[in-house]
Amino acid sequence: ANIGSGAVGASRAALTVGTTGAVRIVLPHVDHVPPGLWCYRVDKNRALLGGATSEGGNVYGWIRGMAQLGEKEYIEPQLAALPPDGHGLTVLPFWAGERSPGWAGDVRATISGLSLSTTPLEILRASLEAVAYRFAIILDRLPPADNRQLVASGGGLLSSPAWMQIMADVLGLPVIASMETEGTSRGTALLALEALGQIDAVEHLPGEDGEVFQPNPNNHRIYRAAVERQRALYQKLIG
Repeated sequence: ANIGSGAVGASRAALTVGTTGAVRIVLPHVDHVPPGLWCYRVDKNRALLGGATSEGGNVYGWIRGMAQLGEKEYIEPQLAALPPDGHGLTVLPFWAGERSPGWAGDVRATISGLSLSTTPLEILRASLEAVAYRFAIILDRLPPADNRQLVASGGGLLSSPAWMQIMADVLGLPVIASMETEGTSRGTALLALEALGQIDAVEHLPGEDGEVFQPNPNNHRIYRAAVERQRALYQKLIG
């Protein structure tokens, strides 16, 4: 999926959000796997380092259905209009337990800070932000890179421009919508062609990029404080 979408090398990480999620980078080699992450072998010349989450589009879908918020076309403009972290909520979005980086598979979600003025839309916005915070925590554990971009795929994320912008603002990096609808199949084909000597390198045939969501620096500063607030709640409740 990384190779098929053109997320090859430290400067282009893959951010996939379907029902669940993952953030991954392809590197020539990995000397050390940071705590809470995993490493797979792509081929003899490349390794895949990253982390996966149990939360993703399942969070969006559950809250939208539970709160009867209506169709995404109706929700999206309202979500985008809400200010970053303006709801007073701190969410641990573990509706299906936690994978990376804590691997607390038996925990469940927490919403802290509810009041009589809290709206269902604010709960949804806070929960989508909270999922993005989990990716920020994983990304902080990956090796740094100059001018890093995130190549986004998965219907859970690509179907929500508001969430795409939240991701860019939380992570402080450009988030690019991948136009490769079959990135995994394409990546498999590219690796086979490279192994057969039909192409020089998979890097020479990058994936097609779509819309780019640029981070807002002011929103990023707000969100970094919110990430730390989520970390603190995690330590109190999960440890």
